[in-house]
Amino acid sequence: MVTMPVPKGFYVTSGFGPRSGGYHWGTDFGLDGGSGGKPVYAVKDGTVTRAGAASGFGRWVTVDHPASNGGGETVYGHVIPEVTVGQSVREGQRIARIDPDSRTNGGVAPHLHLEWHRYSWVPPGPDRLNPAHMLKGARWVGDKPTVGRVATAAAANVLDWTQRFTFGKPRPTHHIKSIIIHVTVNPPGTPAENVAQYQINSRSGSYHELTDTTIKHLIENTDDWLTWSTGNWGNNIGLHRSFVMRGSETRAQWLVYIDMLREAAQRDAEWCRKYNIPPVKLTAADLRAGKKGFTGHLETGQAWGGTDHVDPGTGFPWDIYLGLVRDYLNGTNKKEGNMLTTKYFTDFIKGFIGPVISDVKDIRQQLTGGRDAGQYGGWSISQLVRNYRSKPGDRGTIPEMIAVALTEIEELREDVKALKEER
Repeated sequence: MVTMPVPKGFYVTSGFGPRSGGYHWGTDFGLDGGSGGKPVYAVKDGTVTRAGAASGFGRWVTVDHPASNGGGETVYGHVIPEVTVGQSVREGQRIARIDPDSRTNGGVAPHLHLEWHRYSWVPPGPDRLNPAHMLKGARWVGDKPTVGRVATAAAANVLDWTQRFTFGKPRPTHHIKSIIIHVTVNPPGTPAENVAQYQINSRSGSYHELTDTTIKHLIENTDDWLTWSTGNWGNNIGLHRSFVMRGSETRAQWLVYIDMLREAAQRDAEWCRKYNIPPVKLTAADLRAGKKGFTGHLETGQAWGGTDHVDPGTGFPWDIYLGLVRDYLNGTNKKEGNMLTTKYFTDFIKGFIGPVISDVKDIRQQLTGGRDAGQYGGWSISQLVRNYRSKPGDRGTIPEMIAVALTEIEELREDVKALKEER
């Protein structure tokens, strides 16, 4: 977890990156009218490495963070230190107060200047990182944990990788209107960690959460982070859940993983409560109209363009999934009882067993000439030969090839017989 370095109510007065007069290698936090004397907190556990006078800062505090806590070193500038070198500090512990003397910060209103160094303190360069990435999902000192989401995140099947996804940017959560469902286009059984690591390495996309068929949830980004999920306005207004599935699955094949859907629905119900999102399916027109609800990647492309993706696919059981979300919202989830209906079994037979039976019948018909039990009509050898010769290349079924071989053997016999008669 990470804690904000200043009290609630502060805002960013100057971000990391280019600005008038040069490059800003940190992030400034302040209040209207100045924030002199306000407390400064350690963002993570660590050890104080510097506390005192510093060129350009007046005074500063620097804290080294162990690798077990994400590593790196944080710098707190324009402050009056309240800790000493070598002292261990805890996340959220008060370590300084903002210096009210504007002569120490270039003559502007008192503020905190925060830096994040990749390993340890270095001069300006690539090993100075944007503090906004580290502060994704950070809590304010004094805030009570959000019961639903934090309690769920402590579960053994939930992985928090938010600190590893450093691309994207902060966003206001009051824009959130939709829960958008995706697939990763991976075969069922692929671990969520494999997908997430590929995304980190390639920077090819991101979501808020991944859910795989082992019923593991991997949190890639916090709700207040804009992800690279849809390539359009859906990034701004959506909470993005992606299932580690291909997207070509039939309804019945999705329902094989009903436990995965159930757990994801429970987590989505938490989002619904938090952002007042109803469990209803939205069309592209609904999205453009600014309505709240659930939708797929497909509909975002239809609404705003920028993508040709069609996930989660035509087989995704929207009715079942949204029903599960409603049950969790209403406190009436029945688990197995409401799933194992006649329709569930008929859908499973049609979508999964049905194609297998059809394939078996195809093989029977090829071998016996009859598709159903008791039918052994056989094949016309001459018809099989014509079938084979009408195909491009040298492709053919086993009966066709046998028919061709028998025909050629018979032709050889006729040739041998003719030669004998000529003698």
